[in-house]
Amino acid sequence: MIRRADSMSRREALALTAKTGFGTLVLSWTGFAQTGPVPTTGKSVPELKHLDEVLVDYLRNNPSLAGASLAVARNGDVIYARAFGYADVEARLPAQPSSLFRIASVSKTFTSAAIMLLVQRGKLRLTDPVFPLLALEMPFHERTPLDPRLNSITVHQVLCHTGGWAANLARNPFETWTGFDPMFSTLQIAQSLGSQSPARPVDIVRFMMTRPLDFDPGTHYSYSNFGYCVLGRVIEKVSGRPYADFVTSELFKPLGIADARIGHSLAEMRAEGEVRYYSADDPTPTSKNVFGGKDVVWRYGGFQVEAMDSHGGWIATASDLARFGASLDIAHPNGPLTGESIDKMFSRPAESGTSSNGIDFTEYYGYGWHVSSTEPEGRSEFHGGNFSGTSAFLMRRQDGVVWAIVFNSTFDNQNQLPAVAMAPAINGSINSTVKWPG
Repeated sequence: MIRRADSMSRREALALTAKTGFGTLVLSWTGFAQTGPVPTTGKSVPELKHLDEVLVDYLRNNPSLAGASLAVARNGDVIYARAFGYADVEARLPAQPSSLFRIASVSKTFTSAAIMLLVQRGKLRLTDPVFPLLALEMPFHERTPLDPRLNSITVHQVLCHTGGWAANLARNPFETWTGFDPMFSTLQIAQSLGSQSPARPVDIVRFMMTRPLDFDPGTHYSYSNFGYCVLGRVIEKVSGRPYADFVTSELFKPLGIADARIGHSLAEMRAEGEVRYYSADDPTPTSKNVFGGKDVVWRYGGFQVEAMDSHGGWIATASDLARFGASLDIAHPNGPLTGESIDKMFSRPAESGTSSNGIDFTEYYGYGWHVSSTEPEGRSEFHGGNFSGTSAFLMRRQDGVVWAIVFNSTFDNQNQLPAVAMAPAINGSINSTVKWPG
């Protein structure tokens, strides 16, 4: 069975900014009800005490949630970093600002920045066709001819999700192997290739080369985790280094981000300081372990986090995310990207940012970011991510404030993704700030 997670459509992304109330569908479990004060860690920031109150109230009113961490950056610096609830419910360990969380599709913001850094250095062009560049050996070539459109897909098209892949179109993807998200099918792909399970990212790309595209490249937008898997392989090919090594050394090190890394699928492989993940929709071990052995809960081995490196595999602190988001300001002293690269990253793609009659959409997907651009307000950028047991959100506001929130639970008691549900409340609280610290 294909289980979809961490795939955010344009409609879902735009809903993140909607100033609406919470839903009404209540989960059928009681979760981790707080019997006392919600644990709160990190340095208190009196000027932003209202953010504490928003998070504490939310966790207290949503006992299906375990913990959360929130960070805020302003003028390039993280000025607020606090955590709430529990990193480990069973051990009663409070979440810390230093706790590492899976961030799922927020990882795409790192990959797009890495691509732009290679473009900035003259190592890559946005117009370069990705598959001729990768020059991968295609399996089953004699039996499965190459889709002639494959070699025309450009770096630009993959960055803005117009490369030709569409997820969740097929009723039975294991019969057609089209219209699906291969990133959650690494076990089946390895079996099809006759290779060791689970499939590596490069194996997934090689397998997808045997499949026809779902639409003509460059004709319209369709959110694709697989496309960003391809971009990870482009980074490796052009830089001559492993994807995570390039991102860590070239993007993170100049910013002082030291703890972010690619996560692991299995519970016993958790990194030091990484939270435990909780999900009411995944209570018992009924999923096939992609690494073999006994069945597992979906969030811990039902899918392969390691293979999702460049589209959803990172773990990080909320402060890491806020610091990275703040580095994409043109005036940031340690930001790795130039103003020209940043503007291009957030620019409106002609093929998906403008309607057929030439009217510009106010919301669109740039390179690794959802963008809302209106006049005279300006431009804001954001990205969410979710797995079973994970909900994350990173936002760069029009006023220059950057914030990030991460949860180690899937749904709140209204059956909403908690990072999505909290976005309007956090923005409202920031809007009400009268005096900033410092």
